Amino acid sequence: MGLLKKLIKKAVQPAVNNYKGRVGENRVDSKLNPLIFGKVEHKQINDLILIDENNKSHQIDHIEIRHNGIFCIETKNYIGWIFGSENQDKRTQTLYTREKHQFVNPLKQNKSHIYHLSKILGKKYKINSLVVMVQNNADKVKLPNVINIDNLKSYLKNFNDGTNYSSEEMDDIYQKIISAKADMSTREHVDNIKKTQSELKEGVCPRCGGKLVLREGNYGKFYGCSNYPKCKFLLKNK
Repeated sequence: MGLLKKLIKKAVQPAVNNYKGRVGENRVDSKLNPLIFGKVEHKQINDLILIDENNKSHQIDHIEIRHNGIFCIETKNYIGWIFGSENQDKRTQTLYTREKHQFVNPLKQNKSHIYHLSKILGKKYKINSLVVMVQNNADKVKLPNVINIDNLKSYLKNFNDGTNYSSEEMDDIYQKIISAKADMSTREHVDNIKKTQSELKEGVCPRCGGKLVLREGNYGKFYGCSNYPKCKFLLKNK
């Protein structure tokens, strides 16, 4: 019976994760709604899928464009404690029952998203990375740019790095990003990801299609793209 339960859980887990992800994205979407924010001027893009020059797809949960900056927002609806460093490829989720799961590092996800957004915008604008924890457990993550959903409104309102875009600039940024939106379904995007993961195992750079080469740095061995420094993708050697 124990084995049967494990097999059933393995079969239904992807659907459960997808549902939780959608719930989290909808909650952040509600928080970004201008009716809640009040009379703040902003542009909002949700669930954006981009296709790069190598026919790889990238799905971004939210992009928030305001006078004080551009924010690329990744939503995570995880409970429990989250362990791992800023540069690790995987993070570990530990539930209150001591059960553990691994998932892709959202900070690295966002770094890739920002790379592609920056290319769309001609590398003209700074894009800020932000990970929002829907379960309000950011204190269990302890990483920069990771906040609770309850703090999202105040974070965006009070963010200040000297940026002050005009309304015309905000419109221009929005139009450039939205015009790059791919006509692709979520299912097609998932299939594209599986293909990319397969190529990654074969030593192909998922960012530019170059060859991944084993190198050694200050923190040990890693796989770096052969097209460095044009492409700075790297993968930690396990």
